[in-house]
Amino acid sequence: MDQNASTIAELRAEQVDQISDNLSRLSYRRLASLDASADTDSSSSSPLPHQLQWVVESVKELFNKLEPEQLVVVLPRIRKLMDLGRVNQTNVLGLGLQEFDEFGQLLGRLVTAKERRSKIPLVRYLPWISDIAPSKVNGPASPEWLEMFVHSDVPSVCIEDHNACCNICLEDFVEPALAAEFQVDGGDDGTQASPKPLRQLKCGHILHEECLPMFRSHDYNSTFECPACRTKVWTPADPRQFSFRSPKIPRDAARNNVCLDQLQTYTDYWKSLSPWQKMHESLSTWATKLSISILDEALNSTTRGHPVNEYALSIWIHQMYKRYVYSRMTGSPEGLVDCLTIGSMTAQYISALVSKGKHGDASRELRKFWYGWGLQGAPRLLALSAKHGRPDESHWVVHRFSLPDGTLTTYHFHSELHACPDCRPASWWPAIRLAWPDAAICANPSMPTLIHLHQPMELGVDDSVAATGIRDNVLMGLPAEHSVDLERLRDLIGTEVKSLRERYISWASYLSTFFGDLHGRCERVEGDGLGL
Repeated sequence: MDQNASTIAELRAEQVDQISDNLSRLSYRRLASLDASADTDSSSSSPLPHQLQWVVESVKELFNKLEPEQLVVVLPRIRKLMDLGRVNQTNVLGLGLQEFDEFGQLLGRLVTAKERRSKIPLVRYLPWISDIAPSKVNGPASPEWLEMFVHSDVPSVCIEDHNACCNICLEDFVEPALAAEFQVDGGDDGTQASPKPLRQLKCGHILHEECLPMFRSHDYNSTFECPACRTKVWTPADPRQFSFRSPKIPRDAARNNVCLDQLQTYTDYWKSLSPWQKMHESLSTWATKLSISILDEALNSTTRGHPVNEYALSIWIHQMYKRYVYSRMTGSPEGLVDCLTIGSMTAQYISALVSKGKHGDASRELRKFWYGWGLQGAPRLLALSAKHGRPDESHWVVHRFSLPDGTLTTYHFHSELHACPDCRPASWWPAIRLAWPDAAICANPSMPTLIHLHQPMELGVDDSVAATGIRDNVLMGLPAEHSVDLERLRDLIGTEVKSLRERYISWASYLSTFFGDLHGRCERVEGDGLGL
């Protein structure tokens, strides 16, 4: 292949500053201003990503509304979550957003039960006599009748004798003591037991408070009907009411200008962010789903003598692309972003969809990155790195799609890569056209071009780093074969992984303190004997 031979270039280690200077010019020179503009959690007093921060604040708000005996109900769940976290060694103590959802739904049901119970009126039973009729059956007592009994701040209800018992336990209601002037022969000696609290349902029937299911169980979550007439007292709370999957957060949280009565959904908040802020937030949210061991492995893989793994590469690619977008949108008059980069794990997933003929699903994955981050129009270039496995090793390649002219170029280091049937993803073109149907994309792509570059000296160790350097060159508009200092690039990748890991540990520390505080408050209630 004479054409390919003419494009062979060496990745020379002695050319140290050329690629690193370009990397610095794109990413690190603007890093300080980028952090102030793009880091969506930088304006918060909490070290957590915004979505997780809002969830924690919502859990705290619900928790603070619980009654003491409800805290005892919550305590076993908190202990279970803390134990799960210690086993899994995750930054959120074993909690992903799903677990937070379940915990929040429990708290929400408890708060709802408390609020609903408070709306069922507490009443006092007075016997009904024929010469002083109540205004209605099970109705308010007349003033003349009230004067005969000791004063009470609880509303008094007259009940006919045959209705003056609880429909659940069938015990008769206990009438209060007579007023002093109506007592005979000393009357009440003060030894009369306090009557059991009574509640009046909306249908008018009276029952013992302790006999009602919603007062016996703090996690009551089913339909309750009056046992006398089957009138529905309440139906279960909608679990979506307490879902954190689309939470509400302060409207101006990103600018630390929060008004408590101004709330919007997380989706609305996401739409208010700039593309690079969305990328920052998405990386943080992605990291919350990982375990500390994954980040440890990623960081260890960036040390010299080890192959850099895909998690470390994903973090680097995400950060580099964020800085590229920031640089293009703020550093050029037209603010044009014309390249989309995709990491190997995402590329593998899209390739699997394409191989099954699911071009619509593959196009949605492509659009998710571009439009999901708020980018406009369509990319001109698509650069992705991919790992092609062999029985005994992995080969890394970089694909460069040029959408306007329909060219696909694959850069690799392996003289026998032409034998790999998946090394050139020409079958991506239908998905690309579906992703951006209004873009000027060549309708008849040309034959793919395979360009063989000189192998790094330690291919098994440095292959993924070398491929990343090629992809970065494409992103920055440099020739793909531009020389790359692999050791410097490896160190830069390690710096990014280390930075994310440190943020991860700060989240873990914050959440450990948060759940430790909830656990301590529940234990104090349990120790005081306030729970049954």
